[in-house]
Amino acid sequence: MKSKRILIVSASIGNGHMQAASAICEELKESTSCNVEIVDFLQVGQFRYPKLNRLQIEFMKLMKSSYYGMLKVAPYVYKEIYKITEKQHTRKVIDFINAANQKTMANLIASYRPHLVICTHPFPLGAASQLRCKKKRDFTLVGVITDFAVHSWWLGDRVDHYFVANEVMARELQEHAISASQITCAGIPVGKSFTPVGEKVRKQVPHVLVMGGGLGFGRMETTLQELEKLPSPIAVTVVAGKNQEFEERARILARTLHNKVTVLPFSPHIATMMKQADLLITKPGGITCSEALAVNLPMILLNPLPGQEEENAYYLNEQGSAIWIQDDREIVGKTAALLFGNQKWLQEMQAKCAEISPEFATSHIVEKISSLADVDRKEAFFASGYWQGVGGQSC
Repeated sequence: MKSKRILIVSASIGNGHMQAASAICEELKESTSCNVEIVDFLQVGQFRYPKLNRLQIEFMKLMKSSYYGMLKVAPYVYKEIYKITEKQHTRKVIDFINAANQKTMANLIASYRPHLVICTHPFPLGAASQLRCKKKRDFTLVGVITDFAVHSWWLGDRVDHYFVANEVMARELQEHAISASQITCAGIPVGKSFTPVGEKVRKQVPHVLVMGGGLGFGRMETTLQELEKLPSPIAVTVVAGKNQEFEERARILARTLHNKVTVLPFSPHIATMMKQADLLITKPGGITCSEALAVNLPMILLNPLPGQEEENAYYLNEQGSAIWIQDDREIVGKTAALLFGNQKWLQEMQAKCAEISPEFATSHIVEKISSLADVDRKEAFFASGYWQGVGGQSC
């Protein structure tokens, strides 16, 4: 492929979106001659463009702080907002936020002058879509959806191609007038280190990995206390993410427990931990779950954040690769059945993980992106029917 400039734009709301961007960036640099840059959309105004309108910078900060605040203090407020923005007649709310983000995207495009833009978060994707609508900018625009369901935030009138996790999502996009030729079911991209380990040798003491995402959300202390009630001892590794308060509390709690509990902060060695574990107990973030699928690690899903994580939990539970527990009192029974009961259930879950594994997702995405980058922009086409169908502005 001819050397092209590719800009990957994500957003540091949580860690999953940035991890997906990093996985794609690494693969592009290794397998193509493209010049690839990766940018955090929420920090562009603060660190790359100091002269950017101060209001825009504050708007970015407000979006991020509001998101975290709602999830910690009032998660069901966020759930209601998520539901509202799914409806077509409230599309103008999304349009307003996308329009507010256009200046940041315009500065990025002016600075990097990319041939192709990849977005792993809906904020930059929406801004780039509206920018192309208003300014007729000449670059190919790609969206990589990092959950197992489609939300209206991801839908745009000037997106050339979407990468999704499953066929259900592909059909949903087609219902919004997006052509099947503009959709690739590749899976959610994960790093190269997330590969299956083959048949695992049964350990004398089972090993459970407990995670709450990069931000350490979820009632992980409750999980540790429930695991104490198991009929036999287990080894537990807890990844506290960037939640230092929880990490300190967990270390104190661990000293009072009978199970051997190791507490770790945010770690770059998640792949190794997952390969060593027999079971993962986690909240259902799209990237964490995809990484587990890639190493064929069965999951118990707890405490999903309202909205997309609930949809992730539903999908993975339906697929049989995970068990969604909605009552903490079920943790003991389900964990005991998987680790100390008939091993057939755990093996079946491992097989289900392998069936929907995204092990090759990143390479498939990069292969398709390579062909998209070589397309003459004059040949590009758009799914304008969606916006006209919901009463949005047609370009």
